[in-house]
Amino acid sequence: MNKKILYAGIIIAIAIISVLVVSFGTKTPPPSVSTSQYLEHNLILKQKLSETEISMSSPIQLRTTDDIKQYCSFFADGEKQKLVEYCTSTELKDKDGNFLGNIHMVGLKDVPQMVLVLIQTDSSMSQIDSVKKIFDVAVQELVCKCWADVKPDNFENINDWVDGMRSFHASDTQTHSKSKQIVLERKTLQLELTTNNEGYLWQLYIYN
Repeated sequence: MNKKILYAGIIIAIAIISVLVVSFGTKTPPPSVSTSQYLEHNLILKQKLSETEISMSSPIQLRTTDDIKQYCSFFADGEKQKLVEYCTSTELKDKDGNFLGNIHMVGLKDVPQMVLVLIQTDSSMSQIDSVKKIFDVAVQELVCKCWADVKPDNFENINDWVDGMRSFHASDTQTHSKSKQIVLERKTLQLELTTNNEGYLWQLYIYN
């Protein structure tokens, strides 16, 4: 594996367990679902992000138990982790070629059931515009283009949601903050922000 992959460590596992209650186990994808849905989602994101001057690599496809265990262990609960049958990971860079983060998709072989977008910023958050662009594309393309109509939690747009999390995190002494869960088109979204040695790790979760 020659791609740089960001991890949020145990924080990711704890956060997912606290939110994810129906994504695995009982849900069976309909017969019409294509096994290429992971690649389709990644292709759409790659095309749309390129329009914002952010490059996204072709996805690494992780199918074997060993690869998934090494690169896609996002669940502290072993039984939940066993249900991860497939995983893709992509790398994000800005227009100058600087590494920004990753987009991971995990779930059943036929359909992704959780998308995790990780963006690392420096201590001054000089990459905040990239964070907003990436999260906006992810929500619009993987969830819906309905945010402006719904205005969840009274945020006019994704940018306001990101700014709200930034302000909340800056006003607290904790090293980890999370937003309220937002439900759009039967998908659950949650934003998290963690202070680390490099600056700040932004985490966007999208659950089926």
